Amino acid sequence: MENKMQDRLQQKPVVLALSAFACLLWGSAFPFLKISYELINLPPDDWGAKVLFAGYRFFLAALLLTFAATTIFRLEIRVPRKALPWTFLLGLLQTALQYFFFYNGLAYSTGIKGSIIGATGSLFVVILSRVYYKNDPLTPQKVLGLLVGFLGVMVANLSKGTLDLSVTFVGEGFLLISSFVGALGTILAKELAVTVHPVLVTAYQMFFGSVLLILTGGIASGLGSVAFDWRSGLLLLYLAFASATAFSIWYSILKYNRAGEVAIYRFLIPIWGTLLSAIFLGERIGLNTIGALAMVSIGIAFVNKKRPESPMLGT
Repeated sequence: MENKMQDRLQQKPVVLALSAFACLLWGSAFPFLKISYELINLPPDDWGAKVLFAGYRFFLAALLLTFAATTIFRLEIRVPRKALPWTFLLGLLQTALQYFFFYNGLAYSTGIKGSIIGATGSLFVVILSRVYYKNDPLTPQKVLGLLVGFLGVMVANLSKGTLDLSVTFVGEGFLLISSFVGALGTILAKELAVTVHPVLVTAYQMFFGSVLLILTGGIASGLGSVAFDWRSGLLLLYLAFASATAFSIWYSILKYNRAGEVAIYRFLIPIWGTLLSAIFLGERIGLNTIGALAMVSIGIAFVNKKRPESPMLGT
C-alpha cells in the first residue's frame, strides 16, 4: 500500500495536479480573508486581531484533521513520543512564527511587497534543500525555472500599484523572516512525514501553532476583538478546511519528492489569489496576470524537465 502511494505521488502529472489544487486552496484565502475581515469589521491595522483570527482558523483546521484522521484514514491519533517536540517546533515555525511575522510585517509594508517577498519562501526552500539534501542539487535549469517563476509573481503584483523600494526591519524584514521560517518548516515537515502520517503532522503542527497564535492575538488585542456571525463563521470553516487540506496534500507530496523541485509550484499561490479575487471581489484581470501565469508555468516546466542521462561508456 505504501509503495503504491509512493509510486502514485512521484508521478509528474499527479504532483502537478495535487500541487496546483493545494495552491488553489491557499490562493482562495486571499479574497475570502478580505471578505471575512469586512464581515467582522476588523480594522486593517489591528495585527493582533488578525493573528487571533488566524489562530481560530488553524485551531479549527486541527479539529477537522483530527476528525478526518480517525474516521476517513483510520489512523491512531497518538504519534511517537520522540516526534512530539518536532511537531511542536513545526507548529512554532510553520504556523505561529510565520503568521506572526507576516501580519506584523504587513502592517508596516504594502500588499504588493508582501506578495513578492512571500514568494521568496520558494527560493529559501530550494537553498535549504541544497544544503540539507545531497540528492537535491541546485542545477542551472532549476535556477532558471525559479527565476522565471519569481518574475511571474512580480509581474502579477506590479499592476496593483507602484513598488515602493523602501525597506524597514519591522516591515520588509519581518516579511522575509516569515518566508524563511516557513521554508525551515517545509524541510522539517518533509523529515517528520517519513515516520508520521502527513495528516497527523498537519493536525499536530496546526494545533500547537494555533494555540500560540490565539495566546499572542488575545494578549495583543483581547479575545473579544474577533466575533463571528453565521456568514463569517462559514467563511472561517471554509478557510480552516482549505488550510487543512492544502497542508495535508503538500506534506504528502513533500514526503515522496525533492523539496527543491516541488517548491516551484508555490509560485501559483498569488496567481490563483489574483484570479479568485477577480471572481469574488470584482478585481480586474489584466494581460499582466495572464503573462504571470504563463511565466510561472514556464518556470515549472523548466524545473521538472527531465535531464538527459549521461550516455554509458561504450555505447
